[in-house]
Amino acid sequence: MSTYLQLVNKLKDESGSGAADLTTAIGLTGEGRRLANWINDAWMDIQGQHKDWGWKRASTSFVTVNGQATYTTAQAGTTNFGMWDRDSFRNYLTATGTSAEVFMNYMPYEQWRDIYQFSSGRTSYSQPYDITITPAKSLGLGPVPLVGYTVIGDYFTCPTEMTADADIPSLPVHYHMAIVYRALMFYAANEGAVEVYQHGKNEFNRLMSRIENDYLPDIELGRAE
Repeated sequence: MSTYLQLVNKLKDESGSGAADLTTAIGLTGEGRRLANWINDAWMDIQGQHKDWGWKRASTSFVTVNGQATYTTAQAGTTNFGMWDRDSFRNYLTATGTSAEVFMNYMPYEQWRDIYQFSSGRTSYSQPYDITITPAKSLGLGPVPLVGYTVIGDYFTCPTEMTADADIPSLPVHYHMAIVYRALMFYAANEGAVEVYQHGKNEFNRLMSRIENDYLPDIELGRAE
């Protein structure tokens, strides 16, 4: 695996710098700072190219409250939340356990609002079978929960920077060089080094094609949102 500091030093080597290896990637000035920033920029760029990278998928669960229809991402127990996988939800009566678990159907927000947040729908409490994602990215359940149901679902984390020398990108280790090659493109563009830029671009595109094959979902009718 490669740490933030190791990636910065790999970029230094790929760029042809004859300087000694850096001992930290934090608090640098001059060329060292630029190398560290380009590595972080490359990592953020890769994370942001697709919202539903497989390595960024995580699971969460939470217990509903009687009469509470919506739950924020914090109430749902997420960490570094990016977006919900809307087709991944299921729930069961907490007191009974998973033997009574049911799948939940995703419902567009406006439809959910017109059914479960209108008139008697607001107070018709029972086990929820439908779920929506509100404009604020909270989860809306329908019908409104009667008691404590354990809701389980998946989400994708948001892009995060590396801030310490020992930080390790969540990208699978055998693809870490994609970060270096993307950063090399930033370096070469700044230096006007056409051949170096092309080398970085070729290697980056080669690795990104493999990453996309390995860590993007198959094309389906239902997509994460």
